[in-house]
Amino acid sequence: MAKLEQGILGAFRGKVGTVVGYRWRGVPVVRAYRREINYPNTVKQQAERQWFVEMVRFASSARQALLLGLRETAATWHMTEGNAFVKMNKGCFCRTDLASPPAPLPRERGVDSVGGVGVDYEKIRISEGPAAPVRFTVAGIDENNVLRVEYERNGGAARAKGADRVYVYIYNIDTREGLLSAPAERRAGRLALQLPDGWTARNTRLWGFAVDTQDRASHSAYIALGEDAEVSEVAGNEADRISFPIRSPKTEEALKSSASSTPGGT
Repeated sequence: MAKLEQGILGAFRGKVGTVVGYRWRGVPVVRAYRREINYPNTVKQQAERQWFVEMVRFASSARQALLLGLRETAATWHMTEGNAFVKMNKGCFCRTDLASPPAPLPRERGVDSVGGVGVDYEKIRISEGPAAPVRFTVAGIDENNVLRVEYERNGGAARAKGADRVYVYIYNIDTREGLLSAPAERRAGRLALQLPDGWTARNTRLWGFAVDTQDRASHSAYIALGEDAEVSEVAGNEADRISFPIRSPKTEEALKSSASSTPGGT
């Protein structure tokens, strides 16, 4: 039985005939009522569901980062930050069981197969907005398993402010877990994050972004960890402790274009 909340012409809650009324994020909505659900569990359908599961799993692990990075985008699209992430990044996830995928992933740095799904980590966006982007320069994992990241203080953008907050999000592709760093001010030029045991350059992927003094996010930048890295001179397992330039050619071109169109940074 449905309950009228605003009179006979207003919103309602519950089942009425073939529809169900309810509230989603404070908005009254109506959906069709399905008495039975057809759930054939074919191999192809399992693969299709796994494709969606991997996107949702990543979004769930990155929830704290998405709340900061996609807040304005989600509000504009009238959806949650997790749903906004899926909408923006579904092209970065591709079923590997297809002979001819509709949008095959390039076989390049940042692409991995996870749970039968190809993931192009380099193109994933966890943040977007009008704030000045962060120009990351060097990152590495030291002998105490601390991730240390350095970045330029203004990146050549006039709208960059010293008080802007810089974040780094790191994702473990083995455990499907993520960590968001504590914020560091842009003027600091560096931040650090203690990693759990077993988190290394081989099984982690890294992104960074900024939130300005008006709580607006910047576009996120993928920080490459892997074959393109230069091994640093540190003791221990050198393959897991690295120092490297992280800007891809596309990111470099975009940053140069932005810098040339704006006056010197603050």
